[in-house]
Amino acid sequence: MKRLFFIVYLILLTSRSLYALPHDKDDYILVVHSINFSEVWTQGIYEAINNTFAEENISVKGEELSIPAMRDTTDVNKKVELLRKKYPVPPKVIVCIGDPAWLVCQPLFDKEWKNVSTIICHSQELIPTQIEYLLDRDLQTIQHMAYTEDQMKSYNATRLVQPLYIKETIETIKKLQPELNRIVFIRDNRYISLYTQKELSKTMQADFPDLKLEVLSTPALSTENLLDSLSLCGKETGIIYYSWFIFKNTHENHYLIDNVQKMTNSFSQPPVYILADLNIETGNFAGGHYISENDFSKSVIATVRLILEGTEARNILTHIGGTAHTHLNYQHLLSHSIEPSHFPINAIYYQQPPTFFQKYKIHLFSGFAIICLLITIAVLRFRLYFQKLKREEERREKEKAEEANRLKSAFLANMSHEIRTPLNAIVGFSNLIAHSESPEDTAEFCQIIETNNELLLQLINDILDLSKIEADQLEFTFTNIDVSALLATLAQTFKSRTKQGVILEYSIPEQPCFIYSEKTRLTQVITNFLTNACKFTMEGSIKMGYEETTDGLRFYVTDTGKGISDENIPHVFERFAKFDNFIQGTGLGLSICMTIVKRLNGEIGVESKEGKGSTFWFTIPCEVHHENTVTSESVQ
Repeated sequence: MKRLFFIVYLILLTSRSLYALPHDKDDYILVVHSINFSEVWTQGIYEAINNTFAEENISVKGEELSIPAMRDTTDVNKKVELLRKKYPVPPKVIVCIGDPAWLVCQPLFDKEWKNVSTIICHSQELIPTQIEYLLDRDLQTIQHMAYTEDQMKSYNATRLVQPLYIKETIETIKKLQPELNRIVFIRDNRYISLYTQKELSKTMQADFPDLKLEVLSTPALSTENLLDSLSLCGKETGIIYYSWFIFKNTHENHYLIDNVQKMTNSFSQPPVYILADLNIETGNFAGGHYISENDFSKSVIATVRLILEGTEARNILTHIGGTAHTHLNYQHLLSHSIEPSHFPINAIYYQQPPTFFQKYKIHLFSGFAIICLLITIAVLRFRLYFQKLKREEERREKEKAEEANRLKSAFLANMSHEIRTPLNAIVGFSNLIAHSESPEDTAEFCQIIETNNELLLQLINDILDLSKIEADQLEFTFTNIDVSALLATLAQTFKSRTKQGVILEYSIPEQPCFIYSEKTRLTQVITNFLTNACKFTMEGSIKMGYEETTDGLRFYVTDTGKGISDENIPHVFERFAKFDNFIQGTGLGLSICMTIVKRLNGEIGVESKEGKGSTFWFTIPCEVHHENTVTSESVQ
């Protein structure tokens, strides 16, 4: 066993040595940054390169140029001379973070580092033609700018691009803040910040002309002024933070400079968005649409590895360093009063509350294991006690039969309650009539008896219709129908049933319509609609009518009653659906109506607003005539 372990260890050691063999011991990778490695995305690239290639015995060195501190070409020459002395042996690969780093080191690329393969990360489309224009931050004069690709043609270099996804970021902001009408852009006076502002302005003019752009920049503003300005921003403002670089030898408050990212989050009412990865896991920023630092670092490492394997940098095409996604911090958005309903579905979220499955994963797995164990035990018991289980099955069937019998009894009890209510009124007021001496009281009692007679009759009819529907024996007899006359008769009948002060209107076409259909069932549906409208309309009006459609007729009853809530609308046509227990009825009428309309090959529906009223409607396909000439033979 020890011998086997030793052989495996020797193989691993040999393969590692062979892997590192092509590289000279003096080979190293030089990472040159335009400013410093204190920012998240630059530090991430440097650490990723260092951690990856240190394992392969390749040294990684970093150099900070601090270009914003350079005042003129004298400072540039000093830095170049310092690099020349510090690195007498040219690197194996040079990684320039930012075009300015490559531009400052250009004298070295012309001589000492001429053939060194170079990767320019975060490269932009245009670059100043001379170092003086870079130091002067002159990005407006087009004669002073040139395409970066053209400037690099004579050098052994390739570009790794991280585009600014400004349009996508602003679209994300508009989804999160629908009332957006202004963008505030926070930047410093570095070359890359000015370049980004220029791109932002172009994008907004082209794609978002309705949005206004305001720039908060240093040195025009102190950090304290910046925070004061942010505190005045409202929810109609989208804030995009790019950078806020200030040298500590200024008179600024050093604490504010060191914690400016946290401060912007604390002082701003709306969320603070970004165009590049600034580690939104901390919650200082809401996020944006960009290539993550991790993905970009992987692209840099892959490109460096290609060069180490023998590919010249000039032979590697310019490419984008990864795939962009929308990255958002869930808690940052919540703390800045953004409604979760506005959150994009396809975004990558950080600090998001765990889902139910994530939160109870252990419990669910444990429960699943217990269930599996119980199932196994049940199967074993099934084999051993087959007869016992058979008796259990018989007992369960008996219980099911008893349950069905109980449900039937409950239904009968409910119906008996509904029937008893009008019966009690009929019997009680009939006795009162016998002892009444006032004609007014007698008339009122008679009206109550008549109303309850109609209610009782409707209950009985509903129950009978339900039983016919269950037995599929609902009868349909088709005859010629004068639709206008039918509605006029119903309007006259229901005029006296409305509440006091409620007006019943009906609307029919100028020319009467004649159809061949089931008059009794058609009347039943409209009557049910009118009965419900009279029950629930205390004031206002009830309007009934019909109109011709392309393939038949559409009937409707509109009221100004109490209406139906949104959550109850999907259940209106279900059996026993009652949304007001103080109103008499079985809840069967509308269910029966739906069955009738479907048997007539029509459609039925309701439109309602709670507190404003309802419109019940149905359509039936039929052949419409304007003279009473309809016959059964004419109906296909």
